[in-house]
Amino acid sequence: MSDVEELLNQGLLSEENGVSAETRALLTSESFSEIVNYQEDTLIVTQGGGEPDALYFTISGVFHAISHANEQAPQRLLGRIEPGEFIGEVTLFDSETKASASVKAMRNASALKVTPESFGAFCKSHPAQALEFVSSLAKGLASRLSAANEKVL
Repeated sequence: MSDVEELLNQGLLSEENGVSAETRALLTSESFSEIVNYQEDTLIVTQGGGEPDALYFTISGVFHAISHANEQAPQRLLGRIEPGEFIGEVTLFDSETKASASVKAMRNASALKVTPESFGAFCKSHPAQALEFVSSLAKGLASRLSAANEKVL
């Protein structure tokens, strides 16, 4: 198992979350993803900007999700995104949606980048593994929704 596969096994794409080693190996292949390294203070996603370009699984470093009501309002920290978490998931399901928050690398960081095109190719060529992947992503989204509800209620 590669270092990247091992790191991903500790997060959303873990065996604990129903994602097999085979699926992680396929996802981390050059055919379906790429590893991107970011310097400190690099903006990955811009709130309200162009459509996000990919789904990212964080491998190392720390990212911050930040938001502001308008350009005059101060930025507000929404949360820390640590290794094993994901960014830009809406991209895979709705390419028309603009980012609701900005995401910035706070330390030298890396992420596995999966574009909508490579995700589509993955689904066509490996449907069983794609189901594992999407099921795990759905669990992660459900967990985020539950956490958001807790904050509001």
